[in-house]
Amino acid sequence: MVRRLSRSLRTSPSVATWGSFAARFLPLFILPPFVFRSFSTVEATLWFLLITLQGLQLLLESNVGLTFIRAIGFAIGGATQLRDQRMPDSDRLAGQENHALLSRLWSSMRGLYRLVGLLTFLVIGTVGLWSAHALIVQLDDPSEGWAALAVFVVGAGLRAYGGLHISYLYGVGRIALLRWWEMGFWLLAFLAALGTLVAGGDLITVVVAYQIPLVANLFWNVVLARLDQNGRAGFTVPRSIDRNVVSQVWPGMWRAGMGVGIYLGVTQGAGLYYARIGPAQDVAIYLFAMSLMRPMIQFAQVPFFTKLPRLAALQASGERTTQVEVAQRGMVLSYALLAAMVLVTAGVLPVLAWAGGGEGARVPLLLWAVIGLAAYLERIGGMHLQLYSQTNHILWHWANGGTAFLFVLFSWFLLPGLGSLAFPTALCLAILVFYMPYSMWHSYRSFKLAFPRFELRTSVLPLLMVLVLVMVALI
Repeated sequence: MVRRLSRSLRTSPSVATWGSFAARFLPLFILPPFVFRSFSTVEATLWFLLITLQGLQLLLESNVGLTFIRAIGFAIGGATQLRDQRMPDSDRLAGQENHALLSRLWSSMRGLYRLVGLLTFLVIGTVGLWSAHALIVQLDDPSEGWAALAVFVVGAGLRAYGGLHISYLYGVGRIALLRWWEMGFWLLAFLAALGTLVAGGDLITVVVAYQIPLVANLFWNVVLARLDQNGRAGFTVPRSIDRNVVSQVWPGMWRAGMGVGIYLGVTQGAGLYYARIGPAQDVAIYLFAMSLMRPMIQFAQVPFFTKLPRLAALQASGERTTQVEVAQRGMVLSYALLAAMVLVTAGVLPVLAWAGGGEGARVPLLLWAVIGLAAYLERIGGMHLQLYSQTNHILWHWANGGTAFLFVLFSWFLLPGLGSLAFPTALCLAILVFYMPYSMWHSYRSFKLAFPRFELRTSVLPLLMVLVLVMVALI
């Protein structure tokens, strides 16, 4: 029984992904006290700004990768085309994986990911220069700050291209293998950064030590992807890009990429903008809180996101009842996890500050509660949008673009009076006004879900828990 349990845990996509994300949590929870003790306020703020840039890149790459994960899922489900999947593919290969289509998709992904890597390098570099300049010029040695920024920007471009192999392994169902190895490399990155801090390393030394294991992880993913491909009968690697496949995946890719890019650029970029105009200590507190929330969102969405390849395959095969059941189970667990982590962290943050995190770790309860509420509301709309996206009718550019516009509008009105609290408050309003209704309407209509019964079974109870935290913070 113990062996069966051990094997079940080793092969579980959710457990492996949680392990990977837990390793990502360590630098965010354990490193801050050492960062605040070892660096000046400006250096610590720059460190959190660099971590914010990395989080922005990881979120952008992972969301763009969903286009290819979904396409791979269609091929695994036997689909013969990668366009609109709102109706089952009448020519699909029943009970068979379409390795010929998968091969053509892979050759196209290689070319498209070169573009993704280049664009990410340019975007993160531009945003980094714009947001970090005011901090770097305050350093005793500005060249050290520019070098640290350059390392993160180059690393962002490499990781964006490395999403090619992550998307492939995820799409073909090698999620547990991918994530266990990823956990090991993130642990090495954390230990390298911690050891360098304890040894008294300066900012650039810590940055380089942190980035080396993450780059090594990319090269190891190349090996894992090739091993899987070599074991698939009929899988070939065409030398040229298949223009027909590109024409099928490109609409979904640019719509998803543009939508996510606008949304993340605006919402995550708010912290970068605040770094230019706000007091250094307030900026450090806000960026620290946001650096905690980003991996929590990723951690909580695991039960739903690890089911995306299967949801895509079920979409291609027309098994709608099973598809909704699988999606509902994933949503319930994801909502519950996110609410629980928001509540637990609200209790842990004062302990972290008391243990020596310094003023930069003293996150006001109200700020954290509203950030948590915004994250929860975004997940409701986000998972409904992901469910609808299994039809391959991609609306991310409208959903995220409209939300980003409203976020900027609300932030502009609220910032003078609320300071950093304006950003999560504005996001809550933008999501409630547009993002949630728009996403849920398409999801409910396409899959014939019953409102409010579906939400009562999934999102309502955890939402009430988060709202209680907000009310306590307001008292």
